[in-house]
Amino acid sequence: MEETIAVSAYLLVWALLTIKSFDLAQSLRVAINNGDTVRPIAKAFTSVFCIIVGLLFMQTHLWFDIWDSIVVYAIHLFIIGYQMVMIWYPKPE
Repeated sequence: MEETIAVSAYLLVWALLTIKSFDLAQSLRVAINNGDTVRPIAKAFTSVFCIIVGLLFMQTHLWFDIWDSIVVYAIHLFIIGYQMVMIWYPKPE
């Protein structure tokens, strides 16, 4: 029982960090779409944060062996890719 609570708490922390990653990426996306100047260093640091969170959350899923590894890779690589598109894709015309 205690182990299940610990695993759940650990996964919750990673889920909250993933939500924060999307929040940061969305903030940059809004600034880009509004035509504000977004410095490349802000994009780089946000990208590094999103990648680290995504890879560590993926490693956690693989470590706890909750889902099939192919599903874990697909989900987390999609999340990371989606965040990178939000951060680096230029403003639509």
